[in-house]
Amino acid sequence: MKYKLIVILFMIAFIQGCTSKMAYNNADWLAHWYIGDYLDLSRDQDRHLEAELESVLTWHKRTQLLQYRQQLVALSNDLDHLPISQQVWLTHFIQITDHWQRLRRELSIRAASLAPLLDEQQVNYLFAKLAENNKEKLEDFNGKSIEEYREDRLERLLETLENYLGSVNKHQKSAAILFVEKAKITEQYWFDSKVKLQAAMKKTFVSSFKARQSLTLAEDLFRLMNKPDQFKSDVLLNAYSHNRELLLSMLQSITTSLDQDQVTYFKGEINDLVKLIDDVSEKP
Repeated sequence: MKYKLIVILFMIAFIQGCTSKMAYNNADWLAHWYIGDYLDLSRDQDRHLEAELESVLTWHKRTQLLQYRQQLVALSNDLDHLPISQQVWLTHFIQITDHWQRLRRELSIRAASLAPLLDEQQVNYLFAKLAENNKEKLEDFNGKSIEEYREDRLERLLETLENYLGSVNKHQKSAAILFVEKAKITEQYWFDSKVKLQAAMKKTFVSSFKARQSLTLAEDLFRLMNKPDQFKSDVLLNAYSHNRELLLSMLQSITTSLDQDQVTYFKGEINDLVKLIDDVSEKP
């Protein structure tokens, strides 16, 4: 399980890496800039993309931020009743998964609706860039030994804990080490599923071009993008389940040894996120 799940459980994934009001309010522009690395759009296509990105951001502000705020407040309240049990962490995990699935569905709808606007040359370039990106990341992963890989994961995990607790004591570090040692490494299986998904998407485009019609292209692509688990192997899904249980156990263990300074620090970080949500939310 990737360590962004740790970050997610600390309640910051809802802003998708944005750490300021300016970043969130310009998320549509940032996404547009990122997409530019994969597609050279015409002026008309660009206008369609801008409209969809702006629409997604508006939808997110109006329908999602309040739910994130409620969960953050609930997490802050849970810190008043330590230790936080695995069941309570599981509830947060499920809620965050629901947040992500709603966002993925919305993004998939918008991306699929724009797909019929692309020509064959653009599609070929897109999937060539995706393949190149996959290769680079896989080579980076394969370039490390298992020991080096686990050392990097532990370092990132401890940095995350320090960022949200202020400090990490001996017991908490031991819990993190145990998690890293027992967690299944899923990167290769995840890459495989990603390649399968992208191959299925490309095949859908090719079929559309051959038939010289795109009436069902958006619908077919949406079904692929919104249900990526269909491309994940049983090995990968079982590993995710295994790692989730380890994660919940680690988080419970960490909360058994939180001191008052750590609790206060964590609550302060949560409160900062709540303030950020209040700041960027659309006012009635």
